Amino acid sequence: MEIVSWSAVETAAAIRDRKASVAEVTRAHLDRVGQCEPGLRAVVEVLADEAVAQARAMDADRPDDLPPLWGLPVTMKINVDTKGYPNSNGIPALNKEPAGEDSPVTENFRKAGAVIIGRTSTPEFSLRFFTSNPIYGRTLNPWDKGLTSGGSSGGASAAVAAGMGVLGHGNDLGGSLRYPAYCCGLATLRPSLGRVPAFNPSAPAERPATMQMMSVQGAIARTIDDIRLTMPALCARDTRDPLWNAAADCGRAHGQRLRIGVAVDPFGDGVHPGVAQSVEIAVGAVRAVGHEVVAVAPPLVHEAAETWGQLLNAEAEVALGKAIREMGSPEVQRVIFGFAEMFGVPDLEGFIAAQARRMTIQRAWAGMFEGIDALIMPVSEQPPFRADQDIVEPDTLPDILRAQRPMFILNLLGLPAAVVRTGPVAGVPLGVQIVGAWRDDDLCLDLAAAIERELALDLRPVDPV
Repeated sequence: MEIVSWSAVETAAAIRDRKASVAEVTRAHLDRVGQCEPGLRAVVEVLADEAVAQARAMDADRPDDLPPLWGLPVTMKINVDTKGYPNSNGIPALNKEPAGEDSPVTENFRKAGAVIIGRTSTPEFSLRFFTSNPIYGRTLNPWDKGLTSGGSSGGASAAVAAGMGVLGHGNDLGGSLRYPAYCCGLATLRPSLGRVPAFNPSAPAERPATMQMMSVQGAIARTIDDIRLTMPALCARDTRDPLWNAAADCGRAHGQRLRIGVAVDPFGDGVHPGVAQSVEIAVGAVRAVGHEVVAVAPPLVHEAAETWGQLLNAEAEVALGKAIREMGSPEVQRVIFGFAEMFGVPDLEGFIAAQARRMTIQRAWAGMFEGIDALIMPVSEQPPFRADQDIVEPDTLPDILRAQRPMFILNLLGLPAAVVRTGPVAGVPLGVQIVGAWRDDDLCLDLAAAIERELALDLRPVDPV
């Protein structure tokens, strides 16, 4: 297991220093896929022949100046276009026509030298905090098969946690990078809007405006330094995404000693004791490296949660309602339409009002960041839920959605948030979010990396239980 235990940074260094060839690294990770699959149902499409051929060609024609991800084995989520493979989005009816070209994020991985070894599972329509679908079944959490691996990038998180690739592509409309990382003890960054170009050439129509503004592309890894290595490559310009932006940061000056806000219970209605302990662990690490910590109450959080739900429901009904009813399983229909029962589906007047309210909430949070450099808060108010709990225990869906509010309000706000592991707490690999002002992605990573170094946890892959 030596090669697959290396982080992305360690793997890149081994290839750069000729301690391992691209072919050796690729073969080791494909062997690991063979050991773990189809049991985990995480890497559901294995690209072995293509990956091995690419690796051998890379070793035979190695440039003097290696691209940043040269030879790193990665996985792509099945809801982005990868040339030659269907973009099923977990829906059997769409698992047919292969994509004719790569999406920008796939292309950026390739340009940076990554070797795509497989594609990872997602729930139908990528609109759940759990990962299962009628094509591939339920993705298991390598830590505990009774717990969810998260969603919608649960295949990516399970793969990385088990050592099937050093990086897993994911995306995030309501927490789909952060929740899987949290559930599987991993690291990620929900980047600011526009950092990573996004577009699916195979899509029959553009996504509606709010979904464009709330969804981002990114990566899941075992360490924050791995995410830091990956992000510049993923952020390469692509004209197919007109919202792409190269702004370095928010423009604020930051001193060496940061003022960090902390919100253990941002909604004021209670969090699980293990979650509170996880936040306190992160706070202790931040204090240990010399930063100031102050308690804050993030503004308008209840309004933010309601606004996210209303905007998402309105656009989902118009853009996806027909497809969900015609192509979705009865189980996923109950879940997605359960969102509508909780938040409501506004009429046109209500939708316009919610769009306007979004700016009010964003302004209030921008004001909060005038007094702090970053914010530590929970990822979820609860430890990882039981596998497929939203389907198996439908009466708990309102509780699930309430617990996930610390994640999806940040999609409404468009803010960056890094997830760093702080546990396990009681055997569960919990973590926290480091939230920054818009464009302060690097600051989030800096603080998350400091926490990770201070805690010095064992971040190697786990053997699936």
